[in-house]
Amino acid sequence: MSSSLSFECPAGSSSDGDRPLRAELTWPRRLEVVVGVARGLLYLHEDAHTPIIHRDIKASNILLDERWVAKIADFGMARLFPEAGDGRSHVQTRVAGTNGYMAPEYLMHGHLSAKADVFSFGVLVLEILSGRKNSSFIPPPRSSADNLLDYAWKLYKEERSMELLDPSVKASATPDQVLMCVRIGLLCVQADPRLRPDMKRVVIILSKKQSTLEEPTRPGAPGSRYRRRAHGLRSSSQYSDGSSSGTTPSTSHASASASASASASNAMTTSSTRTLRSRGLPSHREEQELPNGS
Repeated sequence: MSSSLSFECPAGSSSDGDRPLRAELTWPRRLEVVVGVARGLLYLHEDAHTPIIHRDIKASNILLDERWVAKIADFGMARLFPEAGDGRSHVQTRVAGTNGYMAPEYLMHGHLSAKADVFSFGVLVLEILSGRKNSSFIPPPRSSADNLLDYAWKLYKEERSMELLDPSVKASATPDQVLMCVRIGLLCVQADPRLRPDMKRVVIILSKKQSTLEEPTRPGAPGSRYRRRAHGLRSSSQYSDGSSSGTTPSTSHASASASASASASNAMTTSSTRTLRSRGLPSHREEQELPNGS
């Protein structure tokens, strides 16, 4: 059985907040989860027959099996992205996702691209490192940070990134790996999607292949471009505080293998033998609701 990353615990839990599980998620295991999720997203974005944007990457949608292998789950909000083959960088669509994980350009303007998943991945990385959830983040005393992303960025600028690390894994952590992951997380949550790396580059960095990393900019809205419009979000836009919402159900119909050893042929798995297409997964050209149930 699997557990979810509330923090997949062996025999069936998630990475979203199981306290006993946190102690078992040593630093080497957390790093493997980060690498596994990155490879799973790379498969969805670039190796799948039709590119797929998950739209709801978060801790509770990362399952861990009894061997601590991570799998991306819950494709209820996923969208096929055939427009990528036409050279389009993004599409306009209704907003659906989980508050605290959605990219600013998607949340405020409905601009959806693979970089929205990259942003969510960056949030997840910082949550895995710190053991804290962005949506319920409470800053430590004497910190002026508004959220986990801002807190991580301020520590990074002050060269204190090791303070972000969950105290329960400090004994097993390798400082160079922690600092690398902090920087990757911050690069992925930059407000301007053009500045975020794609998942191929993230995987290359995590595989220890030499790569020059630029300085991350502060997470948040870059000027007026991504500020909330005066009239607020469009009426069709929906989001939740810590839970998924939108125009499609969030029941788990499929999971993508995020195992470091997964190949293109098995990197994507489903809870049944049905494929994403057979579940009626709509593309941006088919703005329809997924059927309830099986």
